[in-house]
Amino acid sequence: MAPWIKKEVQRHARVAASVELYTIPFYTTVMTSVIDENSDAYNIIRGVLIEEMMHLQLAANLCVALDTTPSFQFPSYDIPVWFLNPGAVLDVNMGPLDSNSLSAMLAIETPESTLGAKDITPNGNNSPTYPYSSIGEMYHALLFGIKEVNQFSWTAKNQQERWAAQGYPQIIRSINDAEEAVKAIEAQGEGGMISPGFLVEPEKYQMNNTVPSGAPGAPYKASPILHKELSHYGRFLKIKRAGLPPVYAGIENATHSTNKVLQRKFAAMMSNLNVLWGGGTVIPQDALWLNTLETMRESAQAARECWEAGVIPNWMHFELPS
Repeated sequence: MAPWIKKEVQRHARVAASVELYTIPFYTTVMTSVIDENSDAYNIIRGVLIEEMMHLQLAANLCVALDTTPSFQFPSYDIPVWFLNPGAVLDVNMGPLDSNSLSAMLAIETPESTLGAKDITPNGNNSPTYPYSSIGEMYHALLFGIKEVNQFSWTAKNQQERWAAQGYPQIIRSINDAEEAVKAIEAQGEGGMISPGFLVEPEKYQMNNTVPSGAPGAPYKASPILHKELSHYGRFLKIKRAGLPPVYAGIENATHSTNKVLQRKFAAMMSNLNVLWGGGTVIPQDALWLNTLETMRESAQAARECWEAGVIPNWMHFELPS
């Protein structure tokens, strides 16, 4: 087994933060394609999306605690998810909620318990050598590496604590805090080793507030997270078993005016995320956070308006010079 060194632990932490970001445009695109915003399908994905945003915060905080900085870049959806086995986590096509997108969502959130005993940590891959069979296995390997190296400052500077009153620490100041953060991400997300119900256990890992601080308006409106007792995988199975709801149709048109709005909002959001965890700004962090939340909310609204205009949301478009 390849040895862990500090640089590899830091690299894996940065990838973990990037994987959390990867889900946000994809799940937002799928969610906003659902015509009825009061449907279970819409609200299940909305709850998952909010938790993914908190997971991004925890993964980014972990980077800072391990003496590195997350580097948020535009996700690419035409290649396999970083560090993960394409056979376990599929590539995605940005589109409406349909059988293909739902299959990709289930693949992203696949619990290790569905992969077979040979893939389950601790008998699986605890080394820095990837690909991993699931997001859960990737996090287990990262935590193993943190404990192996254990040469970190655990600084709290530039860490964010924007989802209050959880049953576990948001700021990561120790190995124990890192382990709790990983457990929360896995319990809410893939559901870990729990089978067959994919329940979030113990209850302290169920998200107990629905909105980040300072975040009025969709998709952050204060309403209960639907089926928060289930992991993301379990919730997506609920959608599959209930049947797919009516959705918008769209064509690809990256330069449509609604897509240009979406691209500007998402670029602003990405810039803010990098500044929040990187520091070096004269803007107070609380004010920068509120601006970040607003660009997140406006990105979701712009994605909805893309569907309503008959175009598929396109989160990034770079025109080549003529």
